[in-house]
Amino acid sequence: MMLRPGADGPRIAVYSCYFGAHEPFNPAATGAESATYDRFVFTDHADLPTPARLVQIEDAGEGPAILSRLPKLCPHLFFQGYDWVIYLDNNACFALDPARIIRRVIREHPGTPAGRYLFTHRRRDCAWDEADECLRLGYMTADQHAAVTGHFARSALPRHAGLYVNTCLIQRMGCGQTDALNEAWYDSLTSLTRRDQVMLPWLLVSRGCPHRVLTVKIQSWIDWPIHSPKARAKFRRAQNAP
Repeated sequence: MMLRPGADGPRIAVYSCYFGAHEPFNPAATGAESATYDRFVFTDHADLPTPARLVQIEDAGEGPAILSRLPKLCPHLFFQGYDWVIYLDNNACFALDPARIIRRVIREHPGTPAGRYLFTHRRRDCAWDEADECLRLGYMTADQHAAVTGHFARSALPRHAGLYVNTCLIQRMGCGQTDALNEAWYDSLTSLTRRDQVMLPWLLVSRGCPHRVLTVKIQSWIDWPIHSPKARAKFRRAQNAP
């Protein structure tokens, strides 16, 4: 399914993903009603309390964690005719109107070439350190950590080569090299680790993919998180209660 703007419609698409029942659904993740952008929620739910357009994707066995990453990481597989797409995590809200975000991106990068526009991580600048943090927090097993860091070592990924926040992803459409990177990024989630933030620096370096790094801190444009880990855990327990 390809999502296209209307003949005179906006050329910006704002979207989020909600698969499974990991946390409460957040309708604000696609922004407020606006004539300047279209809003979409990719989901495996039949209905959600949102005025955004629902785009249902059937789970063929991938599970919600992996399935949600397909539209998140590969917008070119779903959107056609839009100049810009903005992904926002369900656990976040826009602090700045999405159309204003694009205007500010264009102001910082006047040529606005197609490709990714990334926010730097606020504490770390290294995929190696991020893998260590994922191990510490239990987001990776020891075997997964060994596989990821071994892959980095074989690829000679330098330390402190950059780390980016994937809570919000901005892409100007039309770069085939970026589209290929996106698909390799998604594939890495089934071959190495489900932690997409860990894998992006390696992909950017190994593929020499052009991208732009925004100087603004992500918290200037995005409120995140809106649900605490405690609230999310309570929600999951309620979903699983008999």
